[in-house]
Amino acid sequence: YELFKKEYRDTWQDILIKFEESTQYTETGKTIAQRQQLFNKSAKRFTQSLVALSKAHGIETAFVMAGSIVNQDVSLGYAYTTPGAEDFFMECCHTDTDAIIGHFKAHI
Repeated sequence: YELFKKEYRDTWQDILIKFEESTQYTETGKTIAQRQQLFNKSAKRFTQSLVALSKAHGIETAFVMAGSIVNQDVSLGYAYTTPGAEDFFMECCHTDTDAIIGHFKAHI
């Protein structure tokens, strides 16, 4: 822990906060509606973070996320690209956004 704090002197608290937030994404025992709400909230947070990184540092990203309980989370799928990476899935994966979400869900 001390080595971690020393290595990430300026950001260690932010890293731990993000880690704690990420643990809520793996909680089970929630209703489908609760999981949908948490999923949408998470997607919005990730998107906002990536938009801010893109504006502040010019970082372009593409990400895909899906629910982790296969039979319950069928409707939980989301893909996002920053403006500079809009064609990433088509150019690199030769597929559209809906198909990339389907491919991603197949690996969960």
